[in-house]
Amino acid sequence: MSTENKEFAKFDTVVQKVFSVSHDEIKRREKQWKQKRLRAKQKRARTSPASRASNAED
Repeated sequence: MSTENKEFAKFDTVVQKVFSVSHDEIKRREKQWKQKRLRAKQKRARTSPASRASNAED
């Protein structure tokens, strides 16, 4: 098997795995990811820029 064929076989395997996931599952995972990202942003937003600047000088 040539290198080109091996690479295609790997690509084909990955594509088949992606397509085997249902649309509902993808939407569910995306929703979880967005919620996690939003919580992280809210956590970072709690500190004001002034307090970060004063903490840096300590």
